[in-house]
Amino acid sequence: MASSSDERYVWPWTGIVANIFGKPKHEPVECDSMYWLRKFEQYKPEEAYVLHCAEDPTGYVVLEFGTEWTGFTQMMKLDTDFLVDHHGKKDYYESRKMGYSSGIFGWCAQAEDYNSEGLVGNFLRQKAELKTTSMVAQESLNEKTETLDHLYGEIGSVNKKISEMESKYIEDYMSLDKMMKEIEKKRDLLHQTRAEATEKQMKARSDVLSLLEKHQVCYVLFVSSFRSDALLKLEKEKGNEQKLNLEIAELEEQLKVLRCVNSEEADHENKRKIEIEEIEEKLEDMIFDMSVKDDENQALKKKVQEAKIELEDARQQIIKAYIAVVTALKELHEYHNSDDAENTHNSSEKQVIPEIWNSQNGRRATVTEALKYISNRVIKMR
Repeated sequence: MASSSDERYVWPWTGIVANIFGKPKHEPVECDSMYWLRKFEQYKPEEAYVLHCAEDPTGYVVLEFGTEWTGFTQMMKLDTDFLVDHHGKKDYYESRKMGYSSGIFGWCAQAEDYNSEGLVGNFLRQKAELKTTSMVAQESLNEKTETLDHLYGEIGSVNKKISEMESKYIEDYMSLDKMMKEIEKKRDLLHQTRAEATEKQMKARSDVLSLLEKHQVCYVLFVSSFRSDALLKLEKEKGNEQKLNLEIAELEEQLKVLRCVNSEEADHENKRKIEIEEIEEKLEDMIFDMSVKDDENQALKKKVQEAKIELEDARQQIIKAYIAVVTALKELHEYHNSDDAENTHNSSEKQVIPEIWNSQNGRRATVTEALKYISNRVIKMR
């Protein structure tokens, strides 16, 4: 007698329920699979197949319990329950020999059923195969071994990836640490550069203010001195010119009177003639002096005009100096506020020199007003 481990079962594990249409007429007849799944739900079958034909009208239900060992346990429980109730496989075939079968019968499907002729055998050979429990156990063991080998391979691959990731992490961490140190070094250098730029900027502003104040004082003194001397000289010359014109007018009147004197005064003619000659001579001298003074005045006026031109040139130079100072201060200010401290400027670019305008009086500003304006702007930029 073969041991239980050598018995061959239908696999996936399968149970057979027979005589499903041989029930008493007062019970409902159900042909659909769901009915039998619900009826045997205590055994937890996965599938139910209803089989019947004209040659075997009593019909069968094939219950499939899957490939796991839990399915084998449920199949054997069904077989045992029907056997205890005397409705097992042996009971079914004996009742058929007697010609009458009452109720349904059930058992686990084995080699005898698999190799039988008819509905059940044909169906089982199409859907399943025969295996012993030892074969299933060995296959399960082999499958688990393959699964374990696969898992070990996966674990090895994962460990390799983890090792690579750890190496990459260490490399990235060291690179990041080096980068952070370089950034900190550049930040310290930038702060130092900004501090030096700030110091140079303050010194440049102070130097510019001192230079502007010095030039402003010198210019004011020069303009005041020049204007005072020129005005005094012009006023003096103007007074002398007026005095000389007055004397010339008086002499001309005297000469006119002398020339109109009555001829009766002939005894005094020689004397008057002498006086007339003296007056005429004096008048000629005064007219000559007047001519000389006029030439001197023209020369003085020319000097005044030249001084005005020089003052205008000085004015333009001050405006250019102002623009240069403002540009320098702006560059220092931009350099001070720059993140990378690498701003560059094209000193060769041509600048349009603007005019400083006195908008309050509606005219061009004087040099003194321009210097005052520049000083105020520089002070505000501090």
